[in-house]
Amino acid sequence: MSMNEAVLAVAQAQQQGDAIPVDVPPMTQSAPDMGKPPATPKTKTDTMEEPRLWPEIRQLIEADIQNAPRELQREIGPSELGTDCVHCLAAKLAGWPERRSPGWLPFIGTCVHAHFEQMFRELNREPAHQFLYTSEDSVTGLGERWRSEYRVTVGRLQGLHGGYDVTGSIDLWDRKTHSTIDWKIVGNTTVTKVKAHGPSQQYRVQASLYGMGLQNEGELVERNCIYFLPRNKTSLGDALPWETRFGPEPGKWALARAQLLVNLMDIIEQADGVGVRDSWIKQLPAAGPDKCFSCKGRVWPDMSALPEFDEKPWPDVPDKWLQLIPLIESEYQFTE
Repeated sequence: MSMNEAVLAVAQAQQQGDAIPVDVPPMTQSAPDMGKPPATPKTKTDTMEEPRLWPEIRQLIEADIQNAPRELQREIGPSELGTDCVHCLAAKLAGWPERRSPGWLPFIGTCVHAHFEQMFRELNREPAHQFLYTSEDSVTGLGERWRSEYRVTVGRLQGLHGGYDVTGSIDLWDRKTHSTIDWKIVGNTTVTKVKAHGPSQQYRVQASLYGMGLQNEGELVERNCIYFLPRNKTSLGDALPWETRFGPEPGKWALARAQLLVNLMDIIEQADGVGVRDSWIKQLPAAGPDKCFSCKGRVWPDMSALPEFDEKPWPDVPDKWLQLIPLIESEYQFTE
């Protein structure tokens, strides 16, 4: 019997003097709550499943990172020539195999670079980003201001087994102000170091080499700019811009040092073989994990995490070759 039927039966019984039916609920019984929402069930926190798809997704991402052109580059580039680490510079020049894990943080930087490349190329279509430009044949007309990922040849290295041009891509070349621009997507530690000591030797040499590459094309270069963009902040207000007058001296020093290393390694290899040459590289001073990414990643064959299990033989190096080590400078003496 419904509630309405029960109420009607009571009213009729009172009029007829009949007793209240036993199956009618007493009038004092509370009516059901019709307007309240149902109670929210308690959420279980232990329902996380073992990931099944993630291992495959991660493998695809890391394979893509490892197959990027920057990761596959075997010849040395402008970004590496200025390192403080003589050991890692020689290892790279000698063509030692590297063992690197896919780097997530460098990949974030690669993505930012790719976006900026596209952005500045599109800006060139707008009249506001065009300027009066005089070409080599003295013809003046409107030219595009920005050149993103502009590839230049900064010099050449020649050795026993041949040679190659040292090339690299300038993140952004501002043709109007004659400035090279390099993006550095960095964490808090790097920003703190730059504020205290300025950009690293490696970054400053890289910028100088880019200017040299443009000069090789007959371009006028006036400024080098390095913009440290915060990876862990929410605003570009925390960016750290650094600009300086262009000078080719740091770049020339880096190229000469690399060529000297190549020559010395060739002499040792011709006299005593590749094994002694590699042992000589092993003796070169390393900058250590605080200053060198390669040292930090332990990427070279002589940086085994468990040296006692490293099967590669390291022959003794004659003293005459060890005496050559001080000839290789680790630091450039900046005048500024």
